Amino acid sequence: MAPASAHVAHARGTTAAVLRQWALPDAPTEDAQLVVSELVTNAISHGSGAVGLRVQYGNRQLRIEVTDGSTTPAKRRRAGANDLGGRGLLLVTRLSRRWGVADSGRTTYAVIPTLSEAPPCRRTQQPTFDPTC
Repeated sequence: MAPASAHVAHARGTTAAVLRQWALPDAPTEDAQLVVSELVTNAISHGSGAVGLRVQYGNRQLRIEVTDGSTTPAKRRRAGANDLGGRGLLLVTRLSRRWGVADSGRTTYAVIPTLSEAPPCRRTQQPTFDPTC
């Protein structure tokens, strides 16, 4: 897709549609949509050229890959209290089992566990008071 902010919503919607076809539960689908949104936004804001999105499912996990033309790898930064941005990769870190960069910095990926591997608070829509969630 062309690097335009309007495509973030499209990428999120496409991801949701694919995951519905795969009949995945709501919790990892919502997490995947947020991760896609953050990674695509980062690629558009900090990358170069066209942005690619790939979502794979296997071994009880989702792997989301976002690629652009830049070889500068994504990295977390510490956002100040008044900063408007800089928290995207923190969200990705919290929602995924792991994330990283590949392909000489062109690809940023995140691995999200499905419900059987997720913490108990992500396995249900019921409120939880578990402090680890």
